[in-house]
Amino acid sequence: MDIGGFGADDVKKYLEGINLPASKEEVASGAESNGAPGGLVDQIKNAAKDKFQNQGEVISQLGL
Repeated sequence: MDIGGFGADDVKKYLEGINLPASKEEVASGAESNGAPGGLVDQIKNAAKDKFQNQGEVISQLGL
């Protein structure tokens, strides 16, 4: 899955301040507010899960 060459630590930076558990829409919106690139935001929006319990679930869904 191509998210622009970002690793798990990069993704965690974009997830900071997002209250989890949260819906994928809330996670995507929070990541976008934190400056995440559009490709990463799109991957979150298109994730198979509708809700994420923690950052690890988000990272796992992104294939990292």
